[in-house]
Amino acid sequence: MKLLHKRLSYGLVAAAMVTGGLALAPGAQAATTAATAHSGTVTAAGVHADYSSTSCGLVSYKNSDISVTEWVPNHNLSYGDNGDYCVRLLQRGIDEIFGDPSEGSPLTVDGNFGPQTEQWVKTFQSDFGCSQGVDGQAGPNTNSCLQFYTGTYDPT
Repeated sequence: MKLLHKRLSYGLVAAAMVTGGLALAPGAQAATTAATAHSGTVTAAGVHADYSSTSCGLVSYKNSDISVTEWVPNHNLSYGDNGDYCVRLLQRGIDEIFGDPSEGSPLTVDGNFGPQTEQWVKTFQSDFGCSQGVDGQAGPNTNSCLQFYTGTYDPT
């Protein structure tokens, strides 16, 4: 129910963004449209800025399995990425899906893509078919799938 509510809320935000003049790229399979600094970068403080350890640069991407264009990080997230704010957002999204209020979060949200993050990404990829494969890396397919279900990378 939590995911459905979040998804409905995201749809309303997306509609507002389109009517407000920001249209997501109609799109090709690849992340072809770089997001603007205003609408395509999410920061820890909620202020849009260029990439740093406290911001996540985004591009629009159309995942053919969900037929929706979503905002995703402008780079692949994989084992060994350290101090990356996009990884921090990925970890929060994984926690939203797999966390249990009585047991806590499955991941430490620290921006470091280590073995636990890799394993939870594989679990997500296995459980959600729109990731288009299980490899433990969060590329545009996995990230757009996560964005679709959680709104993890919303540039608001």
